[in-house]
Amino acid sequence: MHMSLDGYVADKGSGWTTTAPGLFGSAVPAFTKKSDTLFLGRVVSDDLLGYWLHAEAREKGLAKGEIAYARWATKAHKVIISKVDEKPNWENAEVRIVKSDKDMVRVVSTLKKRAGKDMIVHGGVRTARQLTRLDLIDQYQLVVHPVLLGKGLSIFDSLKRRRPLKLARVEDLKDGVLLLVYLPADGGAPRKSRRSRKS
Repeated sequence: MHMSLDGYVADKGSGWTTTAPGLFGSAVPAFTKKSDTLFLGRVVSDDLLGYWLHAEAREKGLAKGEIAYARWATKAHKVIISKVDEKPNWENAEVRIVKSDKDMVRVVSTLKKRAGKDMIVHGGVRTARQLTRLDLIDQYQLVVHPVLLGKGLSIFDSLKRRRPLKLARVEDLKDGVLLLVYLPADGGAPRKSRRSRKS
Protein backbone atom coordinates (compact mmCIF):
# COMPACT_ATOMS: atom_id res chain seq x y z
CA MET A 1 0.00 0.00 0.00
CA HIS A 2 1.13 3.55 -0.77
CA MET A 3 0.87 5.71 2.33
CA SER A 4 1.51 9.27 3.48
CA LEU A 5 3.92 9.88 6.35
CA ASP A 6 0.97 10.39 8.69
CA GLY A 7 -0.56 7.04 7.79
CA TYR A 8 -3.20 7.73 5.14
CA VAL A 9 -3.46 5.62 2.00
CA ALA A 10 -5.75 8.10 0.24
CA ASP A 11 -7.18 11.52 0.83
CA LYS A 12 -10.78 12.62 0.48
CA GLY A 13 -10.76 14.85 -2.55
CA SER A 14 -7.54 16.87 -2.70
CA GLY A 15 -6.23 14.82 -5.62
CA TRP A 16 -3.14 13.31 -3.99
CA THR A 17 -1.31 11.11 -6.45
CA THR A 18 1.52 8.73 -5.66
CA THR A 19 4.72 8.13 -7.58
CA ALA A 20 7.69 6.02 -6.56
CA PRO A 21 10.39 6.10 -9.26
CA GLY A 22 12.39 3.23 -7.78
CA LEU A 23 9.47 0.93 -7.00
CA PHE A 24 9.78 -1.24 -10.09
CA GLY A 25 13.56 -1.37 -9.95
CA SER A 26 14.04 -3.97 -7.23
CA ALA A 27 11.14 -3.83 -4.76
CA VAL A 28 8.34 -5.10 -6.99
CA PRO A 29 10.46 -7.80 -8.68
CA ALA A 30 11.48 -9.09 -5.23
CA PHE A 31 7.83 -9.50 -4.23
CA THR A 32 6.48 -10.92 -7.48
CA LYS A 33 9.28 -13.50 -7.66
CA LYS A 34 7.84 -15.08 -4.52
CA SER A 35 4.17 -14.67 -5.49
CA ASP A 36 1.73 -16.21 -7.96
CA THR A 37 -1.63 -14.76 -6.90
CA LEU A 38 -3.24 -11.31 -6.82
CA PHE A 39 -5.99 -10.81 -4.22
CA LEU A 40 -8.17 -7.82 -5.09
CA GLY A 41 -11.33 -6.09 -3.99
CA ARG A 42 -14.01 -5.82 -6.67
CA VAL A 43 -13.83 -2.04 -7.05
CA VAL A 44 -10.06 -1.81 -7.50
CA SER A 45 -9.78 -4.88 -9.72
CA ASP A 46 -11.13 -3.24 -12.88
CA ASP A 47 -8.84 -0.21 -12.58
CA LEU A 48 -5.69 -2.12 -11.69
CA LEU A 49 -6.14 -5.04 -14.04
CA GLY A 50 -7.60 -2.85 -16.76
CA TYR A 51 -4.36 -0.93 -16.85
CA TRP A 52 -1.66 -3.54 -16.21
CA LEU A 53 -3.03 -6.37 -18.31
CA HIS A 54 -2.92 -4.08 -21.37
CA ALA A 55 -0.02 -1.83 -20.41
CA GLU A 56 2.65 -3.47 -22.53
CA ALA A 57 0.54 -3.21 -25.68
CA ARG A 58 -0.85 0.27 -25.07
CA GLU A 59 1.85 2.22 -23.25
CA LYS A 60 5.05 3.44 -24.83
CA GLY A 61 8.23 3.91 -22.84
CA LEU A 62 7.47 1.53 -19.99
CA ALA A 63 10.49 0.74 -17.84
CA LYS A 64 11.87 -2.79 -17.83
CA GLY A 65 10.48 -3.39 -14.35
CA GLU A 66 7.03 -2.16 -15.35
CA ILE A 67 6.96 -4.52 -18.33
CA ALA A 68 8.01 -7.39 -16.06
CA TYR A 69 5.21 -6.55 -13.63
CA ALA A 70 2.63 -6.31 -16.42
CA ARG A 71 3.63 -9.78 -17.61
CA TRP A 72 3.54 -11.15 -14.08
CA ALA A 73 0.07 -9.68 -13.43
CA THR A 74 -1.21 -11.19 -16.68
CA LYS A 75 0.11 -14.62 -15.75
CA ALA A 76 -0.79 -14.51 -12.05
CA HIS A 77 -3.98 -16.08 -10.75
CA LYS A 78 -6.47 -13.37 -9.81
CA VAL A 79 -8.83 -13.75 -6.84
CA ILE A 80 -11.48 -11.02 -6.79
CA ILE A 81 -13.74 -10.67 -3.78
CA SER A 82 -17.25 -9.39 -4.37
CA LYS A 83 -20.59 -9.18 -2.59
CA VAL A 84 -22.37 -10.58 -5.64
CA ASP A 85 -21.80 -13.70 -7.70
CA GLU A 86 -20.57 -12.55 -11.08
CA LYS A 87 -18.36 -13.72 -13.89
CA PRO A 88 -14.86 -12.25 -13.70
CA ASN A 89 -13.85 -9.84 -16.45
CA TRP A 90 -10.34 -11.25 -16.68
CA GLU A 91 -8.72 -14.50 -17.73
CA ASN A 92 -7.20 -16.70 -15.04
CA ALA A 93 -9.47 -15.12 -12.45
CA GLU A 94 -12.11 -16.25 -9.99
CA VAL A 95 -14.69 -14.38 -7.92
CA ARG A 96 -15.12 -15.25 -4.26
CA ILE A 97 -18.22 -14.07 -2.41
CA VAL A 98 -17.45 -12.03 0.72
CA LYS A 99 -20.36 -10.40 2.53
CA SER A 100 -19.07 -10.56 6.11
CA ASP A 101 -15.96 -10.96 8.25
CA LYS A 102 -16.74 -14.66 8.53
CA ASP A 103 -16.76 -14.95 4.74
CA MET A 104 -13.41 -13.17 4.49
CA VAL A 105 -11.76 -15.46 7.04
CA ARG A 106 -13.15 -18.51 5.26
CA VAL A 107 -12.01 -17.38 1.81
CA VAL A 108 -8.50 -16.40 2.89
CA SER A 109 -8.06 -19.53 5.01
CA THR A 110 -9.11 -21.73 2.09
CA LEU A 111 -6.74 -19.97 -0.31
CA LYS A 112 -3.83 -20.24 2.12
CA LYS A 113 -4.23 -24.00 2.18
CA ARG A 114 -3.69 -24.24 -1.56
CA ALA A 115 -0.29 -25.23 -2.84
CA GLY A 116 1.62 -22.35 -4.36
CA LYS A 117 3.54 -19.19 -3.68
CA ASP A 118 2.54 -16.06 -1.77
CA MET A 119 -0.52 -13.92 -2.41
CA ILE A 120 -0.32 -10.14 -2.80
CA VAL A 121 -3.07 -7.59 -2.30
CA HIS A 122 -2.79 -4.11 -3.80
CA GLY A 123 -5.93 -2.80 -2.10
CA GLY A 124 -8.34 -1.14 -2.20
CA VAL A 125 -8.71 0.52 1.12
CA ARG A 126 -11.77 -1.41 2.34
CA THR A 127 -10.26 -4.79 1.50
CA ALA A 128 -6.91 -4.00 3.13
CA ARG A 129 -8.68 -2.53 6.18
CA GLN A 130 -10.78 -5.67 6.64
CA LEU A 131 -7.81 -8.01 6.20
CA THR A 132 -5.81 -5.96 8.71
CA ARG A 133 -8.62 -5.88 11.28
CA LEU A 134 -9.09 -9.65 11.00
CA ASP A 135 -5.34 -10.25 11.46
CA LEU A 136 -5.02 -11.95 8.07
CA ILE A 137 -1.93 -10.03 6.93
CA ASP A 138 1.38 -11.88 7.25
CA GLN A 139 3.56 -9.08 5.90
CA TYR A 140 2.97 -5.36 5.47
CA GLN A 141 4.67 -3.78 2.44
CA LEU A 142 4.22 -0.02 2.86
CA VAL A 143 5.47 2.56 0.36
CA VAL A 144 5.74 5.68 2.51
CA HIS A 145 5.74 9.07 0.76
CA PRO A 146 7.17 12.33 2.16
CA VAL A 147 3.83 14.09 2.42
CA LEU A 148 1.43 14.90 5.26
CA LEU A 149 -2.25 14.73 4.34
CA GLY A 150 -3.70 15.61 7.74
CA LYS A 151 -6.77 13.50 7.10
CA GLY A 152 -7.93 10.76 4.78
CA LEU A 153 -8.43 7.02 4.60
CA SER A 154 -6.46 4.61 6.76
CA ILE A 155 -6.22 0.82 6.68
CA PHE A 156 -5.54 0.77 10.44
CA ASP A 157 -8.45 2.77 11.87
CA SER A 158 -10.64 -0.27 12.61
CA LEU A 159 -8.12 -2.26 14.69
CA LYS A 160 -9.57 -3.76 17.85
CA ARG A 161 -6.24 -4.13 19.66
CA ARG A 162 -2.61 -3.08 19.51
CA ARG A 163 -0.52 -5.03 16.96
CA PRO A 164 3.24 -5.08 17.60
CA LEU A 165 5.30 -5.27 14.40
CA LYS A 166 8.98 -5.84 13.62
CA LEU A 167 10.83 -4.14 10.79
CA ALA A 168 12.10 -6.67 8.23
CA ARG A 169 13.32 -4.43 5.42
CA VAL A 170 13.87 -0.81 4.41
CA GLU A 171 14.56 0.35 0.85
CA ASP A 172 15.08 3.88 -0.46
CA LEU A 173 12.94 4.26 -3.59
CA LYS A 174 14.29 7.76 -4.41
CA ASP A 175 12.74 11.21 -3.98
CA GLY A 176 12.25 10.58 -0.26
CA VAL A 177 9.99 7.57 -0.78
CA LEU A 178 10.72 4.55 1.42
CA LEU A 179 9.61 0.94 1.24
CA LEU A 180 9.02 -0.40 4.74
CA VAL A 181 8.35 -4.10 5.24
CA TYR A 182 6.94 -5.23 8.58
CA LEU A 183 6.11 -8.63 10.06
CA PRO A 184 3.88 -9.34 13.06
CA ALA A 185 6.18 -9.25 16.10
CA ASP A 186 4.16 -11.95 17.83
CA GLY A 187 4.12 -14.22 14.78
CA GLY A 188 0.49 -13.35 14.01
CA ALA A 189 -2.33 -15.84 14.04
CA PRO A 190 -1.35 -19.55 13.69
CA ARG A 191 -1.05 -20.60 10.05
CA LYS A 192 -1.68 -24.06 8.65
CA SER A 193 0.09 -23.32 5.39
CA ARG A 194 3.36 -21.73 4.33
CA ARG A 195 1.39 -19.56 1.93
CA SER A 196 1.10 -15.99 3.08
CA ARG A 197 -0.89 -12.87 2.38
CA LYS A 198 0.93 -9.65 1.73
CA SER A 199 -0.33 -6.08 1.56
